[in-house]
Amino acid sequence: MTATLPYVGFIVEGLIVTVSATLAGFIGAILIGAALSTLISGSNKLRNLVASGYVTVFRALPELLFVLVVYYGLDIAMRALSARIGIATLDISPFVAVTIALAVQFGAYCAEIFRDARSAIPRGLIEAGEAIGLSETKVGARIVLPLMFVNATPALGNLFLVILKVSALASVIGLEEVTRRAKVVAGSTREPFAAFAVAAICFLIVTAIATLAQHQLERRTRFGRGAA
Repeated sequence: MTATLPYVGFIVEGLIVTVSATLAGFIGAILIGAALSTLISGSNKLRNLVASGYVTVFRALPELLFVLVVYYGLDIAMRALSARIGIATLDISPFVAVTIALAVQFGAYCAEIFRDARSAIPRGLIEAGEAIGLSETKVGARIVLPLMFVNATPALGNLFLVILKVSALASVIGLEEVTRRAKVVAGSTREPFAAFAVAAICFLIVTAIATLAQHQLERRTRFGRGAA
């Protein structure tokens, strides 16, 4: 245990990368999920079919497998592009690869969350907006989207925590996040339990902060609806 203590700061610094990748992937997933839920809820059958197929495929893929596919797939694509335009080989960043993988895959889960949240909006509120002369775009922007995000808050908070834990898979492609750094320290000090215990504490702290923020947000949105 004593051999690991000097490296605690090195492991904790990996939180910056872990949280950054989680936030970037989470925001990307929300944007993709919102777009997909709109397509699924729309009247265009072809778009509905494509969006539903996207959700089905990416919910079925294992997270680790998809991270590897994105990383090595982008690497091949970047090399081919570099050779085609005659420039030095472009390397793909592990951070970019894991962010794209998280956003694309968890966008499918977000789509389901938003679809359920949209269906929970009382139809009367939408009809009231239409009755006072709001266009379909304004009804969506002023009524549907705000209420959809309010209804989706608990599920989105849980999804953020899932993405946070899945981000540890980025260590397999060399991203210097908490788990990767803990593995390096464990190999150097021969104290794997201590190194990974520090990493576990880091994840617990971030999870506790995220959970507290989620509860505060839910309390505020419940208050707003109660006041209405």
